[in-house]
Parts: sequence; C-alpha cells; structure tokens
Amino acid sequence: MGSSESKMIQLVSSDVYHVFVHTGCKFPQGDVIRKWHNGIVKIIINPGAHIHEATTVGESPELVIDDRFAVDTQGTVDAEFLVHREMRVGEPKLLKIELDGSDHHEPLYIREVALLWRNKTYRFPIHNYLSSYTPGSDKEALQTVCAPYFMVRCGNGTLKQHETEEYILKAREADHKNFQTMVQWEDLENLTPSNTPNHIAVKEYDQLPRFLQFRHATHDAFYGSQHENVKAMIFPIATNFILSSIPGSTPKRGRKEFKSLDDYAECFTDMGERVGWTKTDISEGLKVGEIFQEDHEFGRQIIQGPNSVKLTRVNKISDVWKRAIDKGMLQPYAIDGESLEAVIQDGRLFEILNSETLDGVQHGGKTSKLIAGVEQTWYVVEADCLLFHSKKRPKDQSFVPILIRLENKNDLQPETFWYPPQERAHKSSPRYLSWLLAKMYFRCADWQVYSLGTHFARAHAQNEVFAISMYRNLPTAHPLFRLLQPHFQGIIGINAQAREVLISPKGNAFANFMSAGDHLDKLLQNCCTELDYKHMVIPEDFKARGLLELPNFFFRDDAIRLWKILFAYTKEMMDLSYKNDEDVAKDEELQKFVEEIVDPGFISFGGCGFPKSISTKEKLNEYLTLLIFNVSCFHTGVNFQINKYLAYIPNAPPCLKMPPPEQNDVITAERIQQSLPQQNVALVTMAVTNILGNFSPIERFYVQTRALNRKGYIGENMAVSVDQEDCILRMVKMMEDLVGKIKERNVGKFLPYDVLSPDNIPITTEI
Repeated sequence: MGSSESKMIQLVSSDVYHVFVHTGCKFPQGDVIRKWHNGIVKIIINPGAHIHEATTVGESPELVIDDRFAVDTQGTVDAEFLVHREMRVGEPKLLKIELDGSDHHEPLYIREVALLWRNKTYRFPIHNYLSSYTPGSDKEALQTVCAPYFMVRCGNGTLKQHETEEYILKAREADHKNFQTMVQWEDLENLTPSNTPNHIAVKEYDQLPRFLQFRHATHDAFYGSQHENVKAMIFPIATNFILSSIPGSTPKRGRKEFKSLDDYAECFTDMGERVGWTKTDISEGLKVGEIFQEDHEFGRQIIQGPNSVKLTRVNKISDVWKRAIDKGMLQPYAIDGESLEAVIQDGRLFEILNSETLDGVQHGGKTSKLIAGVEQTWYVVEADCLLFHSKKRPKDQSFVPILIRLENKNDLQPETFWYPPQERAHKSSPRYLSWLLAKMYFRCADWQVYSLGTHFARAHAQNEVFAISMYRNLPTAHPLFRLLQPHFQGIIGINAQAREVLISPKGNAFANFMSAGDHLDKLLQNCCTELDYKHMVIPEDFKARGLLELPNFFFRDDAIRLWKILFAYTKEMMDLSYKNDEDVAKDEELQKFVEEIVDPGFISFGGCGFPKSISTKEKLNEYLTLLIFNVSCFHTGVNFQINKYLAYIPNAPPCLKMPPPEQNDVITAERIQQSLPQQNVALVTMAVTNILGNFSPIERFYVQTRALNRKGYIGENMAVSVDQEDCILRMVKMMEDLVGKIKERNVGKFLPYDVLSPDNIPITTEI
C-alpha cells in the first residue's frame, strides 16, 4: 500500500483538529519582532474525559506544537492534528494547555486558542501568561510565577450548577485553585498604608504574579513614552530627586520667584515643556489661567472638573452656615436679592463640606527645604463652600460660590467666613483679594480630598478589592469572569506601584508638593470611611444628592448616559447565562465573589454598604454595572483632567505656606503671593499630574480612534462567543452614538467637556 493510500485511510478514520494558538498583543508594534522558542506547547482536548453514559466525549492524546511564537506583537501559530475516531474525542469542550521547557525562560503570553473541528470554530479565551514552572508550597515563590497550565472552557462560559460532567467540574476546580494560590488577600495588620481597603498580599510590584504585571512590551513602551525628566516618579526611585532631573532646576532653589499671578502664566509654558507636557495640555492650562479668578469659572470647575462627588443640594441650613448668616456674612446681592428661604425651596442652594474629611490631618512641609530651598509649613485648612444657582446670570455663568468657611483647626484658630465682593469691586481691592484667597484655600483643601478620596480611595483602592475577589472566586470558565476580566486586568498592578512610590509610608510623592502629604495615612483613613455602595449607583446617587436639575452639570449628564449603556450591556450579557433569580441565588461562585468583597475586602470599614449576597437578576445587573462603571468611567472622569485644572497653581494650589487670614485681615496681592507655592513646587506638581493624568499605550478604549492609534474594546474581550460579541458590538455602537452627541454639545466651548466621551474612556484602570 502506497504512502498516499495510507494517509487517505488515516484521514478517513480520524477526526481533524486544526489548532490556532494566538500569542502576543496588538500594541505596541515593536521595532524588532521577537519570537518565543523556549519550549513546546502541549494541548489536550477534553482532559480527564472518559466515555461512559454521562460523558459523550473522550480525552485526546497530547497535541504538541513546536514552533516560534510571537511575543511582543500579535501572532498566530497553527497546526493540524489527526486523532483516530476510536478515541471518540469528539467535540472540544475543554482544553488543557501547558508548556514543556526550561523553568528559567520567560513565560509566553497566550491570547486565545481556537480549534476548527467539523467546520465549526471553538474559541478558548486566555489572555494570560503560561510558564513551565511547577509551583511548590512556598507562598513567596508562588507570587512570582504563572499558572503551571490552563484549563479553558469554550463558549459563553458556564455556571457551575449547570455543569454535569465530572471531568469539567474537576478542571474548573483545578483552575480555580491555581488562581487562589497566586492571588491572596493581605493580612489586615500588614496593610500598607494601614486603614485602607484590603489589597493583594504583595509588598512590591515585581513580586506580583506575572499575569497581574503589565506586559513587558506595553510596560516598556509606556515608560519609554514618558518624559525622561519625570520617569522616576513611578518607579521606586526616591522622588525627592525629581527636581535634580529637571533641566535648569535644583532641589534647593527655583529659577524664578513668582511675584504676581501674571508670573505663573508667563512661566507656565516653559515649566510644562520642562516636565514633558503636550502642547494641548499647556494650551488648556493657560486657558484656565485666563479665567480662574471668575466666580462662575470656580462653579463650572465644580460640575465639569475632576471632583464633584461632595456636591449636595441644601434642603435645610446647617449650623455651619447659620453661624455665618448670624454674623451677616451672606450678602443679599450674592443670591440676586432673593430670600434665602425661596432659594432653598426652589432647590438652588448647594454645598461642599470637606472639613470632616480633613479632620485630624496635620500640616505638612517636611520636604519643603529640599524642594523649595527654605523650610516651610504647608497648611492643612478645613474648608467648606456654599454655592448658588442664579436665574439672572447667563446660563453658562449661573453656578457660583457665595460663602466659604475656613478653619485652621491644627493651630486652634477660630473659623472664618468669606463672601464675594459686589461685581463692581476692583481686582486690587482688599475685598476682592480676600475672596480670591479664600477660594484658593478651599481649592487647596479640595485638592487633598480629591487626590486621596475621590481618586485613590474610590477609583483605585476599591477597584483592587473587586479584582482580587474576581480572580479568587470566579473561575475563568465563569461568564462573569469573562465579562469583568478586561475591566480589572490593570488595577492590581498600578496599585502595587502606587503603594511603592506615590503613597508609600517610607516616602510618598505627595509629600513633595501637597499640604497633607506628610499625613496621608490619616487622610486616607478619613476618605475610606466615606466609601459607600449607594454612592456608586450613579443615577441614584445624583438623585439622593439633589443634583438632577442643576444645569451644565456635564459630568452628571455623561455619567448617567454611560451608566444606562453599561446597564443595558451587562443585562444582555447576564441574560445569556442567568435565566432566572434562582440561577443567581444558587451560583455559589458568584456568592463567594460578593462575600469576599465585603470581608476581607472592606471589613475594616464595615463592608462599605456592599451586599453580602445577591439573590436577584435585578440586583446583579446593578452590581455588575457599578463595578464596570467605577473602574472605567468613574476613574476616567476624575483622573484625566488633572493637568487642565489641578496643575495651574493659582487655580488649585496643592499647598499653601501661610495660615489662612483672620477675619479682619486686610488682604493684599503680596499676601496672596506669600501663601502660594513657588516654582519648584509647581514643577513637581506638574510632573506628577502629567504622569497620572495622561493615557498610555497600555490603554484600550470603549471606542477606538484610528487617528490616535487608540485600540477599541474588541480584541481584549474574554467573552468571545457569537452571542457575547454581538452584545459587545451593540454596546460599542451605543458608545459611538454618545461620542457624536458629546462632540455636538462641545461645539464653540472655550473649554469643552469631553473627558467622558467613550473614545476617551479606557476600559480599565492602568494609570
């Protein structure tokens, strides 16, 4: 019998499995295309399956692929295998994938494995690193490795209670244990900083499991794209030396003393260029500098800037403001001559209370001599603000501050109240300048609360809790893992870096420019006590705070529209797997995921109002929307405007080096300059905001922008079935429609609000 006849007989008697191994990633394209060839890839179809009455498929022999696999860039290796039909392998429901090679070689990043069998494609999503390392029992060793193998289920993913075949249940448990071994909660007494939501039990970024670190190609491209002068701000290099690396600066002395507010504007472009700002960021910062003194701009930044989470409508005057009113501090002209009762009744009085969040946080400035050349106290001043929506002012200038309360509680000084001058007041008059200085103290207080509360606690620390519980409790075969993983993939890595550098108790970056920087532990504790599930249900939160009718509140408008899109999306995805409430209640993996978010995730804060279990599809829909919104949309809304609004020092001073004025002080322009930080502090501030406030090549967005080389959602998704990708495409289409609406709204705006346009929203938190 000839060889061709033998091959024909083999083909007729065999099942053909065409295997495609997709490795590497789509971004960035490296200058040199590296190939991985440090071992072989071994695949078993339906591992552990044995033909009997309950199982209709069998286990295949090892399918060995010995080839060169793309590492830094996307690539595919395919191979064809003939498996004798007598083995009755049948439909590929489950794959075991492992490497055989040296323990010392780099792991291989596998995006997906696809099998073509009988003209049907079966997709097995992975998006993870595989190593030939065999883990032992040592906890520290386990934290530096990859999973020893993958057990991957195809299709939509499945609920455990819907699985009936023993070999699939055993594989699910093995996969689950691999992740639980590598992703562990920190002991509460070892939290760094203390008094925070729980985080991963790893002290340094380099100790993270490989799949929680950034991919080397994207990691290198990200940091390589950062300006060389400020690259040290993220890596664990002493941040005190940042000024030494900025051309023309020394840690001891600034190049120019600012003697007037105009000096900041004159030096702004030069400072921005020295720390790597883009021309667009410099231009927008200068626009803020032109108008920041206007009361309506102060109000606009509250509702279109990075921090509106404490804004609340006033339904009843509190004791704080009663004291001011009793002293005659609320001027009739500030509320257009209307009665206060009528304004409250009409729902047009609002407040921001930062005092409780700053309570107990001491003054800073320990690094001031190194940064500024002289030893200074950077004052932490409690500050609250009362705001008014006017019917008489132009619509885009109608939201203004009318009272500010300041209290230097650390020095036992009495509270003071400040109110705006009448419109005819000259900008050099003491009344105008006292009001301007009061606004600066409020903005400085808001800087502290924003950075540790709005940004780190809510948009970073909380999200890490969600991610840890997902990896520990939802196997990769679970449909919710496949829904959530693309959104959670970056948060643990970026938080580990933040704990090393930005907020490390051994020396944090914020201490170099922020009043509260020397006492972040206390501030962070105060901020975390305010975390609450109900604040994260976006439509209900705005309703509870009485903010649904406030005009020009673009953060609210865009956030609610995004919530509705994600709510519809998660409902569609959820409906593919959960047919009724009973499916939700009986999903023990889901219940454990929810339970660990409360304890040990938020146990130090009483669970932060998060449910301990979920028993209905309606609640699960809300819960999933909340998680995805917070890690993507909320983080974007509060993070990616900090260059524009928080780096122009007179608009939002991160520190002030004079105590707040006493009630009867006559304020001069010189007094304001004595309070504001000088150029070296401004440089450090601009360097940090530039690092934190810009996208990186790591990001993927809800809507791609080819002109900016921004990748979209498809390509990173773990949900790969036809039905799931149809859901994703419908969601992306709604996001694209929203992009158009936001562009239309922004036409002609001096400072357009486009931060929550979906083409500007990364799907996860990776900076």
